Amino acid sequence: MPDRNDQRFARLIEPHLETLFRAAWRLTRNRADAEDLVQETCVRAFQRLDTLTDDGGVKSWLLRVMHNLFVDGARRARIAPFIRDDGQEGSAAGQSICPSPTPEESLERSQRIHQLDQAWGLLEPSHRAVLGLRAEGYSNTEIAAITGISADAVGMRLQRARRNLTQALQQDCAANHPIRLEAVK
Repeated sequence: MPDRNDQRFARLIEPHLETLFRAAWRLTRNRADAEDLVQETCVRAFQRLDTLTDDGGVKSWLLRVMHNLFVDGARRARIAPFIRDDGQEGSAAGQSICPSPTPEESLERSQRIHQLDQAWGLLEPSHRAVLGLRAEGYSNTEIAAITGISADAVGMRLQRARRNLTQALQQDCAANHPIRLEAVK
């Protein structure tokens, strides 16, 4: 017979595993690190299972725990937690949405993903965190609850993160496709 904690874990935590992995992937951009982050979050959740309630706040609590683990890990490492996994399993650049794109479409998509990955990696971890949560559909208030910062601070970080991401993409585009001003009139 399944243990009571196993049943509570299955009911309260397991429905959120996919969301946790997507958020972890956005933070780490590395499959192995994302899996480790989700696993550590689940370990922490299992340890606190008796304190969790069915009131619907479990997902936000899990994301907050994961965010704190990520930030703590980044502080301990004293380096940017972004690790590029060119050509390895799980690489965003190696995935295809369309089952049979043309070679030109494949190249263009691969280049866009590569540019976005590079720009994403240049962002501060706190900016990646808020942008990733926003991409998951969370409101500023929910992001504030998850990250432990005020909703106003979330708004400012989102604004800065978007600006920095846009600037990084524009710089990459200008570096790879220089425009001769005298030719454009």
